[in-house]
Amino acid sequence: MKEFLKMFFASMLAIVCVGFGGFIAIIVFAGALSSLSAPEPVIKKSSMLEFDMNANIQDAPVSLTQEQLINEAFGRGRPQTYSLRQVLHALDEAADDTRISGLYLKGSLQPRNYGSGFAAIKEVREAIESFKEVSGKPVIAYLVYPTDKDMYLASVADKIIMNPEGMILGAGMTSEPIFFAGFFEKYGIGVQVTKAGEFKSAVESFVLKRMSAPAREQTKVLLGDIWDEYVEAVSSRADMSPAEFQVLVDRKGLLNGRDALDARLIDELGFADTVVKALKEATGEESEKLEYKSTSLVNYIRAKSELTKGEHVAVVYAEGPIVVGEGGQGQVGGSGLAREIRSLRENEDVKAIVLRVNSPGGSALASEVIQHEIRLAKEKIPVVVSMGTVAASGGYWISAYADRIFAEPNTITGSIGVIGMFMNIKEMANRHGLTFDVVKTGKFADTLSIARPKTPEEMAIVQREVDDVYADFLRKVSEGREQPIAKIKGIAEGRVWSGEDALEVGLVDEIGGLRKAIAYAAKEADLGERASVRDYPEPTDFIQELMKNLTTAASFGTTSTPLRKFDEAVEEIKGISQWNDPKGVYAVLPYRIYAD
Repeated sequence: MKEFLKMFFASMLAIVCVGFGGFIAIIVFAGALSSLSAPEPVIKKSSMLEFDMNANIQDAPVSLTQEQLINEAFGRGRPQTYSLRQVLHALDEAADDTRISGLYLKGSLQPRNYGSGFAAIKEVREAIESFKEVSGKPVIAYLVYPTDKDMYLASVADKIIMNPEGMILGAGMTSEPIFFAGFFEKYGIGVQVTKAGEFKSAVESFVLKRMSAPAREQTKVLLGDIWDEYVEAVSSRADMSPAEFQVLVDRKGLLNGRDALDARLIDELGFADTVVKALKEATGEESEKLEYKSTSLVNYIRAKSELTKGEHVAVVYAEGPIVVGEGGQGQVGGSGLAREIRSLRENEDVKAIVLRVNSPGGSALASEVIQHEIRLAKEKIPVVVSMGTVAASGGYWISAYADRIFAEPNTITGSIGVIGMFMNIKEMANRHGLTFDVVKTGKFADTLSIARPKTPEEMAIVQREVDDVYADFLRKVSEGREQPIAKIKGIAEGRVWSGEDALEVGLVDEIGGLRKAIAYAAKEADLGERASVRDYPEPTDFIQELMKNLTTAASFGTTSTPLRKFDEAVEEIKGISQWNDPKGVYAVLPYRIYAD
């Protein structure tokens, strides 16, 4: 009887789970049919283009249909995802669109993975400035708890209204890496590392308990460059010098609504009704109701989607950590991207390639596989690199041979260095009564085992490999950049540079964003100023996206501030699983900067 009941309840549980899964699938499928039959968005005359910044702006193309489908199916929204080119194209189109009377910015950016970085945000900000200058239409922003990135975007607005209970959360930028050495010691996890490059600090989090002096030095310089760019943009709006702005935030810390108004960082304090009145005035709405005509940026992007045929510039995206193989969501697979570039090289309609890099690097092997295809493509057509928020280490490796490299002043690049890292569980296993034994046919047959630490002789072998890869890295950068290897050695050593500093030392050729890189590539390919542009890899359709994301669709909430540090720790640990180079040798950025 007992076994029967166990089987009965187990079967019932299975039926419930399958039934719930089927129910969810039906809802999602219904949403899919709804989205497919949805009419083309109608843009009403005298509409404000509503840019809801509760979103993530990534470099690579994204399927908007899938985003809307999932949101509808589950009755709640995750932050919308835009691709950078979609946003830029929409803003360009809206400037000349007589139905659009202005631009309304609201909400707060929700960065995910490598999206919504300062380099991408800078390009969006420039597009908003261009929208104002070309059209003469007003830009109005409403802020509640703006971060640095929100203020950076909104600072270009003609009018900024802030909630009286709101607060500007940007008193400076920090890098606060998490160090796991003490944790590993406590739980008996061994870590052994090698490196080439004095500033190559990618493994410090796993073997030290605080920053090394070189790491602290380069981080201070890098953050200073990014902060200076932000201060210049925000302070100029308030007609104060950068020095005066620095004094203000150092004295006040967090700026409440009254502080921001007194400092002229915003123009008005008000609630939603104040904002609606301002928007009604901008659209010429004369009704007594608190409403205004608007169209969302999502719908406007759908209505203004680009159709590309014939000869074109191909923009191919390398966004995320570089890994061996095909790669998964949010990763750059060496084999997958190399195959994409090879396909573009063989496509007679592709007259130039722009490689958009937003990657901290990763596997040296995968980086070399990608770079090899870049070099082959360059023999046939122009290849231009546009660096996004981060294009460092392996991200620089795949960029070095481009005909021209563009970067934003706040791009994180360089980090030309190599590391090796190996972990073992011997002590942890022994503490719990687990032991290991081995039979082998060669002295080094079990070198890659995680059951024991590497011997000094084995670590010397790894160090030799790291040194060889580093020497190869230096040679390739020297060759690709057409600069003496002695000079490259002087600016390598794993050091991280801002885009502005990278221009001075010769690691990049020109300051500029994605559109500038595309324009250069089109010119080199003799395609003219209005060349067609197409994104690769192409966004998947909603069914493909649905199957990929259904298992994670329930976790759409945004992360609260108190839990953000925990999430960062999880991301750092999860990142180790992406280090899949068979030799354990990596060209990877020393750290991630979580700058709001």
